[in-house]
Amino acid sequence: MISFLSGKNDYSSRAVNLYLLSIFLQVYTWTVLLVATLVSGDLFSKATRTKADDRDLRNSVFDFIIVGGGTAGCILANRLSAVPSWKILLIEAGDDENIDYDIPGVPTKDYRPILWNYRTERTGFSCLSRPGGSCEVRTGKVLGGSSVTNDMKYTRGSKVDYDGWHSAGALGSLDWKFANVIDFFKASEDNGDYDILLNSMYHSRGGEMHVQKFKYADKFIEMFTSAFTEMGLRSLDINTNVAEAVVNHQFAISNNTRLSTNSAFLKPVRHRKNLVVITGATVTKIVTDKQEKTVEGILYEIEKGKEHPAYAKREVILTGGAINNVKLLHMSGIGPKADLIKHNISVILDLPVGLNYQDQVTTGGLSFSLGEVIVSESTIINDFKNWFQSRNGPLASRGINQVSAFIQLYEGVNAPDVELALEGNFVRTDKFMLNNISVHISEEINFPLPYYNLVNIYPILLRPKSKGKVMLHKKNPKYGRPVIQANLLKETEDLVTLVDSIDIALQLLVTKEMKKAEIKLAPIDLFPCDRLRNREQWNCISRHYTKAMSNPIGTCQMGENKTISVVDYELKVHGLEGLRIADASVMPTHVRGGIFAPTMMIAEKASNIILKDWKENKGYYYNTR
Repeated sequence: MISFLSGKNDYSSRAVNLYLLSIFLQVYTWTVLLVATLVSGDLFSKATRTKADDRDLRNSVFDFIIVGGGTAGCILANRLSAVPSWKILLIEAGDDENIDYDIPGVPTKDYRPILWNYRTERTGFSCLSRPGGSCEVRTGKVLGGSSVTNDMKYTRGSKVDYDGWHSAGALGSLDWKFANVIDFFKASEDNGDYDILLNSMYHSRGGEMHVQKFKYADKFIEMFTSAFTEMGLRSLDINTNVAEAVVNHQFAISNNTRLSTNSAFLKPVRHRKNLVVITGATVTKIVTDKQEKTVEGILYEIEKGKEHPAYAKREVILTGGAINNVKLLHMSGIGPKADLIKHNISVILDLPVGLNYQDQVTTGGLSFSLGEVIVSESTIINDFKNWFQSRNGPLASRGINQVSAFIQLYEGVNAPDVELALEGNFVRTDKFMLNNISVHISEEINFPLPYYNLVNIYPILLRPKSKGKVMLHKKNPKYGRPVIQANLLKETEDLVTLVDSIDIALQLLVTKEMKKAEIKLAPIDLFPCDRLRNREQWNCISRHYTKAMSNPIGTCQMGENKTISVVDYELKVHGLEGLRIADASVMPTHVRGGIFAPTMMIAEKASNIILKDWKENKGYYYNTR
């Protein structure tokens, strides 16, 4: 008998297959009922079952279940539902996007209802003057995930980053070298800047994700770009493996409107009859057969405490991100044995889930004052009207956030070490006249991004050495927030690199461009570092005003050795059939850029792998379980 629980079908005759399949379909309903009864314990027996119960059961069986409708999940849902005979379930804890999030000038990263508002554990070496001595980690809790809440920048990282994922002797890792993943970047890309498209080795047209520079640029964008040029940086496309550049970024936009993976990939295919999308639902457990080491499905809750089952005939694919994936896997008995036993969780697989946590890191406290800038509420209201009517004006931009500089501090590899990212903010000028403002006030976003009289420069450590881990909440593992021991700046090398980059940023102040505009350091209250000077002061500031970039990776890293990795190079969880992970959590190390574009690439590559795995040479999609 062909079974979803058995190995691959050995029969060559299609006629035999069809005959056996007809037998199987009669048996399968009873198999599902048995599993469902074991899982939920409340399904009706055959004697008492109604037609409605049968319909609910049929509606809960899918070929693929995608857990997490974020950056990667929306792409996978698009690609897999393109096979009409497959039934796909995409399940997301957040809700759908609001039109307000489409406006490029609106800072969605601060809108808490669409965020997982996590915090790192308090340590003695970072975030010391942040509330509670910990840093916030904000990732998207909405269809489209962090592609709705991020900075929209389209940066891929460098060739050496992906080549570094190759492990000698592990043939599968060759597939992740840059030369073998570039086509998966290009598969999604629809590049709208013709000067960049000239380099067809790196860029393409025709994908779902349109990327382009903003056409609107104010005088400060030109001023800071000129200042970086004066420091010796050339204006280049950072996605062509250059080590240093001043960058006028490309963003995920279409018609001056934010594009998330939801709006680009999912919304256009929501009409497909074989695609089911459930929002506002939290997956609480992956259901497995402990003896057979196979995944049967999931349990999810829409209302707290009321679990619903969903069954996967082929695979469950996790795309919940580097924090949420860990919580779900641990609650399902997949993780470090010692940690699971502490919570009295039955161990299915002893794997290093949650280890190798990494996040890019920066610091506050480095702010430039632009002097008097007048912004009236009526101006902003009119600019909103302009955007809604014609998609033009200041709100069709990100202000000074459009510019950043990538710097190579050390020799060794041809790639940047830090990004000097600029972010504008409007602080009421009377605060400057009354007293020094705090770092927290300098970072609070009061107006949309294109209106600013202060420029915060964030030196982002692109490849941090410090690593941490994610664990279940100690008292309430099921509903409590995961424990994030981020260990930001734990490694001294990270602090040295961060402060070295601050020295570079301060050189902006001595350029002719900045002097001519009388741009100076803002009067920031740097307590408790105010009595220190020079490098010692910046060491102190970095420790106290640390910021996590909310680009977490690595907790389910891929690799060949299951003692140090969670998935193999085809993204299958070691030792468990029917479970893959396909998002930034599988990245062994950070790339020198954001994780938005790399996560899209991982989803494209995962889709390609899955399609190949489930397709016979004759072109028929079949079941291997």
